[in-house]
Amino acid sequence: MKLWRYIGPQQLKLEESDIPHPGSGEVVIRITACGICATDLKTFSRGHPLIPVGAVLGHEIVGVISEIGASVSDWQVGDRVAVAPYLGCGECYFCQRGHFSLCEKLYEAFIEPGGFAEFARLPPRLVQHGMFKLGANVNDSIAALFEPLACCLHGLSAIVLTARDSLLIIGDGAMGLLQAEIAHYLGAKPIIISGITPSRLERAQRATDAVIDPRATNLIEEVKRLTNGYGVDKVMLSVPDPRLVEDALQCVARGGIINIFAGLPSKESLTLSSYRIHYDEVRVLGTFGFGPDDFWRAVELVNAHALNLDGIVTRRVRFDDLLDALRTTSPERDIKSVMVTG
Repeated sequence: MKLWRYIGPQQLKLEESDIPHPGSGEVVIRITACGICATDLKTFSRGHPLIPVGAVLGHEIVGVISEIGASVSDWQVGDRVAVAPYLGCGECYFCQRGHFSLCEKLYEAFIEPGGFAEFARLPPRLVQHGMFKLGANVNDSIAALFEPLACCLHGLSAIVLTARDSLLIIGDGAMGLLQAEIAHYLGAKPIIISGITPSRLERAQRATDAVIDPRATNLIEEVKRLTNGYGVDKVMLSVPDPRLVEDALQCVARGGIINIFAGLPSKESLTLSSYRIHYDEVRVLGTFGFGPDDFWRAVELVNAHALNLDGIVTRRVRFDDLLDALRTTSPERDIKSVMVTG
C-alpha cells in the first residue's frame, strides 16, 4: 500500500508499505476518505511538539472493512465505517469521572499508521467502541466530518446550549460553521457568527441570524444591539487568538458562559476581568476533543440527515495529490478539504 509519511515541516514522502493484517480483536480498513484538519496543516507547515517526524498524519477517517481479526463479531468485510481516532480507556481517574477526553491513556489506542494511507489497522478499543456504520445515503466526504462534529458537540454540551440561548461563534472556519449548524438544529436564537472571510461568512448565513465582519462593524456594539443590550448567553471562541478572549468577555451576558474552544498557544496567559466573573457570574471554560457519546451523537445526526452540511467540504483531494493540497490550501477558497482515494 501507499502512505504519506511526515518527514519535517513542508515535507511529506510518498512511501510503499505492507498492508497491515489484523490481530485478535482488530480490523483492517481500506481508507476511502480522510479529512484534512487544522492540526494536519499546522504540523505540515511548521511542525508540532507532540507529533514526531516519521508519523503518518490524518485522523478523520472513513473506510471499508477489508479484513477482520479473530474474536471480532457484528462486523463484516465490506461494511462502510467511520472511526473515532481515539477513545478514553473507561478505567482511569478521569474516565471514571466522565472526562473521557482527558483520559490518561487516550492515545494508547490509535489508528495504525494514520489516515493519510491506503489501509489502516484499528486496535480492539476502537473496534469495540469507536467504529460506526455509515448510512447508505451518507457519502464518504460528509462522513469525514464525524470527528470535527464530535468535537463541536462536546464543546456545545459543555456550555449547555439549549433552544432558549443566544449564541456568538467567534470564527468562521469549518469548526465555527459546524457549531452554527448544530446550534441551529438545537434551536438556539439568535445565532451570530463573527469572521473575516467573505466566502465563509456567506456560507454561515444558512444557519445563523447574523454575520459580522469585525473589520467593518464593531463586534461588541453589534452583538449588544442584536440582543437588546444584554449580550449573548453563550460564546464559542473558535479562533486560536488569545486577544479575542477579551472580546468574548465583553459580548457575553450576565450569567453567561464562554468556551475557549480553539487551542491557544501553550505559553499564552490570559488577563480576565475578575469583576465580570464574580459579580456577573460569567463562566469561562475550555474543551478539547470529544467523548464516545459525542462521536455517537455525530453519527446519529449525520445518518439521519439532521444537519445541513452542504458546502462545508469545499475541496476533495486525490490521494496522490495530497502534498500539493497541503501546500496550496487557502482560507479564502477552502472551508474543509478531504482526501479521497476513489
